[in-house]
Amino acid sequence: MELRQLKYFVGIVDAGSVSRAAQSLFVAQSALSKQISDLEQELGVQLLVRGRGGVQVTESGQVFYEYAQGILKQLEDARTAVRAPESIVGSVILGVPQSASAALALPLLQAARAQLPQVSLHLNEELTGNLLDQLRQGRIDLTVFTSNVPLADFDFEPMADEDFYWIRGAAYPGPAPEAGITLQAIAAQPLILSASQHNHCLRAIIEQVFSEQGVAMPSLAAEINSVHTLKRAVQAGIAPTILPLALVAQEVDAGDLVAHPILCNGMRRTLGTCLSRDLPQTHAKRAVRTLVGNVVRQLCDQGGWRGARAVRADGTRD
Repeated sequence: MELRQLKYFVGIVDAGSVSRAAQSLFVAQSALSKQISDLEQELGVQLLVRGRGGVQVTESGQVFYEYAQGILKQLEDARTAVRAPESIVGSVILGVPQSASAALALPLLQAARAQLPQVSLHLNEELTGNLLDQLRQGRIDLTVFTSNVPLADFDFEPMADEDFYWIRGAAYPGPAPEAGITLQAIAAQPLILSASQHNHCLRAIIEQVFSEQGVAMPSLAAEINSVHTLKRAVQAGIAPTILPLALVAQEVDAGDLVAHPILCNGMRRTLGTCLSRDLPQTHAKRAVRTLVGNVVRQLCDQGGWRGARAVRADGTRD
């Protein structure tokens, strides 16, 4: 297997056809087809299905595509590292869960542009369930994650503790605005939550707290993996949900949603940065990790991350 085969395969998948990939890669179509055929023969599986409208990626091809992306990225990182071994320069891909991007994304991009001008920072907003796989495969360099999942092969550095709130639509019956609500009261009516296969960041914590407190989980009115759609459903009065306050701050301020503190210890998550222990770390990756921690703690201190409290670099909590 050759690196150019990986490059050609990724190029074809990204382009959607061999002809378009040939134009962008400046390689003859026949040469591309031969390289992919050789690659499929070596792997013993079909990677692409060729049709009149372009190519379709097989299930095996999708798996190989994800690993090929990671390999090519690590190669580019290696080139950058040896060319400027002491410089903070290069490309860094940061994975951010949907539930944290609303508070973090814009302040982080602004800080990166001002403090790390030679670093090209890419933000991937993802469902939490996808982030660890991408980190293992080398497709992203680091991610914002939670401490409730065993992370033996990762290095986790906490940044903030974030409380969860019971969120209802403005017309949905509930306590007075800003009044607290008990688990028993929450359990008496249905909830909208993310699906169980994407439960690392929110749902698993919610279910654990209900179990520890001996309160039965509420029935589910719906399972929705899109944060935008979930908030719209709650706003429409279908059912309440449980989310971090920062994720709905704009809608709460506008009066479309109402947030209630949950009167129970433990209904919170610890957010931190997560790195793979098995992949090399460049100066740029370390600098971005430090920057993410600094931005999150500053947002907590200045009230820009509502419902969250900073965890200092030495582990002390506010």
